[in-house]
Amino acid sequence: DDESSPQQLVMSTSAAHVARRLGEIVKLPLLERETTSTIAEIWTDYHATRRDAVGRHLSAAHAQLLMDRATPAPTFLFPVHREGGHFLLLSQFQKKHFLFTYLEDYKKNPALAQPNLTVTLHDDLAAKKDIVLVRADVDSMLSSTEADHTLTQLFETYLIHSRYASPIGALGFNQSPQTFDHEAYVRAYPRRQPS
Repeated sequence: DDESSPQQLVMSTSAAHVARRLGEIVKLPLLERETTSTIAEIWTDYHATRRDAVGRHLSAAHAQLLMDRATPAPTFLFPVHREGGHFLLLSQFQKKHFLFTYLEDYKKNPALAQPNLTVTLHDDLAAKKDIVLVRADVDSMLSSTEADHTLTQLFETYLIHSRYASPIGALGFNQSPQTFDHEAYVRAYPRRQPS
């Protein structure tokens, strides 16, 4: 239960219990007829007012890079700042999903730690439309604004090489957990702007 041993982290829950297939969320045959920019607009509009999910999109190349970098660095920490302090979400990459749970819940009992945020990369349209639809399913413990900020930070953590490869980045956390500077990481972590 040590937060500095990421290679030993295994959440009992898989993403399958929360994440839905893209065809269960949208009418995929209708979406396939649209241009890439229209698909992105439809996806963004669909999620704009949802409380339980955040929608984003990536190019197929960026989505592949995200997964390629998450494979050797599957576990990471994401601070969520609230008035008076912060708490940490522990993320774990499992194939096309990132599961986020409260670090404190994980430390108490990994088998009972439930995802508070599940990010799914829907690559159904990647080959034909060069777009991967990303959905972050949010539980009631996080606001959609907090989930949106965490999703932005997930992308930046893995897609910006200088952040990914930094000693306080995801690769450093996974390769050298014993020397990972949690305090420096939390201090450097971008805070979301009040909405």
